[in-house]
Amino acid sequence: MEFDLVISGGEIVSGKGTFRGSVGISSGRVAALAAEGTELRGKVMVNAEGLMVLPGLIDAHSHAGHGDPDRENFAAFSRACAAGGITTFIDMSLSNPSTLTVQTVREKIETSGAISHVDYALYGGVVPGYLDHIESMVKEGVGAFKSFTCRCSNYPMTDDGTLLQGMKILEKTGGILSVHAENDTLIQNLVDRLMAEGKNGPRAYLDSHPPYSELEAVQRVFFLAAQAPLCRVHIAHVSIPEGMELLRRLRGEGMNNISAETCPQYLGMNEEDLEAVGAFAKSDPPVRTPEAVERMWELVIDGTVDIIASDHSPHPLSKKTEVEADFWKVAEGCTGVQTMFPVVLTEGRKRGLSWERLVQLMAERPAELFGLSGRKGSLMPGMDGDVLLVDPEKEWVLEEKDLQHLVKHSPFTDRTFRGRVVRTYVRGELVYDDNAPEKIVNREGWGKYCPAEVNP
Repeated sequence: MEFDLVISGGEIVSGKGTFRGSVGISSGRVAALAAEGTELRGKVMVNAEGLMVLPGLIDAHSHAGHGDPDRENFAAFSRACAAGGITTFIDMSLSNPSTLTVQTVREKIETSGAISHVDYALYGGVVPGYLDHIESMVKEGVGAFKSFTCRCSNYPMTDDGTLLQGMKILEKTGGILSVHAENDTLIQNLVDRLMAEGKNGPRAYLDSHPPYSELEAVQRVFFLAAQAPLCRVHIAHVSIPEGMELLRRLRGEGMNNISAETCPQYLGMNEEDLEAVGAFAKSDPPVRTPEAVERMWELVIDGTVDIIASDHSPHPLSKKTEVEADFWKVAEGCTGVQTMFPVVLTEGRKRGLSWERLVQLMAERPAELFGLSGRKGSLMPGMDGDVLLVDPEKEWVLEEKDLQHLVKHSPFTDRTFRGRVVRTYVRGELVYDDNAPEKIVNREGWGKYCPAEVNP
């Protein structure tokens, strides 16, 4: 049998192990896996000797379709995905307009989706006034819904009553609820006090978001989740190890409907970096102490953390460095989709992160949690032919000119990384080639909408 594409001689990685062999892809799907010694023939043959062969990564938390032309769009964002080894992303609902109805979901697919280089899925929302739309959105393939326990510009904050009501609905429809968990009252009280004292630098921002303001909200969301045990509840961008330790304890007590993610900014930066880098490193929640970062890595490696996601949320310079003199005015959110994999790989290997655990965190488990495991997250026959080739030893320095996303800045500029994406394939199509002059080698619109597989 001749396959459309054969990638041979590389180290093929899954969450369970690694072996040297070949991957055969036909009609956009993985058609065969073969160990070394078994020859596969293909119309296109790729020699992956010396490279790691991974399933395409999934970014389950991204802001790609803001609707604001100076922030991001699917074309630029998906190029950055491909450069960072990500073959599928799930776009958050807080865009302009927010995807809170079937109509807005269809509009985003028709407009933003039409220019994506890689595959994507979409979030809806559990917010006041829109609970009646959840069932119809699930039928449209939306399998994830977002809520905030704190205020957010241009997106409604969700009170506890509405949050629990949404969980009760999701118990019946299926899907997963992802929550930005911070205590709004505590934070706003601290902000007001610090501003009144004339404090307006990075340290003041850190002091306005203490770990307890996040931990209280995580505890509250998990308490509500216990009242709706058939609803799967996920905590977004956990920055504090105490939140993950609570997750582990509750699971040990038998609570099995909860999960959580952390992000590269909480693994590759700390409070000292925020004060040094400034506006480009401002995120919400903020980065934490060096000690907290090390503890979070321990929880990543030991299996407590479910997934790592980027929370890529870019802003133009007018909302970053141009207003940095008053740090309160700096927009919260940093770029991260292109740098997520190199940050996790480089910093993780320093601490003993295995390739298998990396695949669990960034491919297999995101697919399981977000209803994509029938197509994405592994290289088993029958799955989409999403493949990432990595040179594990190549050292390189990130420069702004390398960035593919719309806003050309990153908190990780000038960092040295070990391990580089060589090629990224989406459904057997070469999207990114690190050796090509233009890097991105496929057309806009190759990416497809991936409806979530949702079971009540």
